[in-house]
Amino acid sequence: MRQSDDKKGFDQLTASQREKFLEAIAAGDTVSGAVKAAGVSRATVYRWKDEDLTFSQAWYDAHEEYVDGLETMARKRAANIGNTMLIFLLKSYRPHVFGDGRPRDTRPHETRPIPEETLEEMTERIKRERAQKLMNIEARERAGDPSAKLDRLLLEVG
Repeated sequence: MRQSDDKKGFDQLTASQREKFLEAIAAGDTVSGAVKAAGVSRATVYRWKDEDLTFSQAWYDAHEEYVDGLETMARKRAANIGNTMLIFLLKSYRPHVFGDGRPRDTRPHETRPIPEETLEEMTERIKRERAQKLMNIEARERAGDPSAKLDRLLLEVG
């Protein structure tokens, strides 16, 4: 087999894995579940997201597709009582519509592509956002917040 055939096969596998991951996200799966469905690691999908603006946008779109489905479900169930979990999910994902209006720190929105933003601009914006988060975590650590240490670890790993 020639090297170009190897690359073509690899590219097809990667495209298939990306598609499976995005389908799982759009269906409401967690990142952990979606990477299992795609047969890749978390690190791989976050690398794809950081390096590929098209994939990053597709991930955001898949997540929004899921949240749109939640909103549709909520509207259909509006007359019913006992949909507490649905309400919490909608408050979390769409606080401007269903919550108190304050945005939540959810990873898909962290690196949401801005139209016409280049990869370099997005990379710089993400670096600035992470630096700001680190400053906030350091302030919480100085104030004695016990969860700040975990948040620092998650920021460094993520």
